[in-house]
Amino acid sequence: DEPAGPELPLEPALPEPAAAAEDSAPLDPRFMGSRFGNVLHEAMENVDFAAWGDWQPGLEAPEGQAEVLRKALHDEGYADADLDDGVAVLVPLVGHTLTVPLPEGGALHSLAEGERRAEIDFHFAIEPTTVPALLQVLHAHGVSSARRGFGQRRRLEGLMTGMIDLTYVRDGRWYVLDYKSNRLPGYSPDLLAIAMRHSEYDLQALIYTVALHRWLRFRLGAAYDYERDMGGIRYLFCRGLDGTGNGVHVGRFPLALVDALDALFAGGEQAQAELAARARGASE
Repeated sequence: DEPAGPELPLEPALPEPAAAAEDSAPLDPRFMGSRFGNVLHEAMENVDFAAWGDWQPGLEAPEGQAEVLRKALHDEGYADADLDDGVAVLVPLVGHTLTVPLPEGGALHSLAEGERRAEIDFHFAIEPTTVPALLQVLHAHGVSSARRGFGQRRRLEGLMTGMIDLTYVRDGRWYVLDYKSNRLPGYSPDLLAIAMRHSEYDLQALIYTVALHRWLRFRLGAAYDYERDMGGIRYLFCRGLDGTGNGVHVGRFPLALVDALDALFAGGEQAQAELAARARGASE
């Protein structure tokens, strides 16, 4: 879900193309847009990851999983007459998402329940932060380069809240993962990089990274090391996943950027150091 804070809008996404996208799936307006995106997210939160381990394109949902997909559609208000068609659209989206090879090795279906956390809520205070100071940090690292402000505000403060679709740990490194149901003109890495910038998903991913950074610092205390423990971000554009690298956006923000934004939101380096010290104490 999109983080919500003081004037930090992260939409809209790229316009949906009139022509069929690379996945060549038939267009069905019933199963597009934010409503269906909610369905996909609910499905991914509730399916049994391990059950999809042997799924291959063209197969139906594993035993017991079609019911989960039907419930996700039903809970979002789809009519009974649309459920079977909706499940037919969801099966390949969920199947590809859970079986696509990830850059660090393996796939989501192979993660044990203790290695992943779905729908993590986060909230942290933003101390008074001037917009020029924030933009200076972002632009210095190529994030939201086209943005010149945040509405009419001269400064930001308040509570940053949001929900990360999935965090997981693989070989001791933590990752932020977000599911996207956007229909794009194409899903190659270059086109995904454009989509990330166009929709400011890069800013979204950075905020998620700062949230996970703070959580790990609190959870692990002095044992936490960003360079060693943070694996990066994985944005899965589910309609374009094909197992060849398409549909998977991979990134990892430099520590200098994460640290600078963390300090800015904390109210300065001294306040940041005090937060880190409290986190170390709480973990002992």
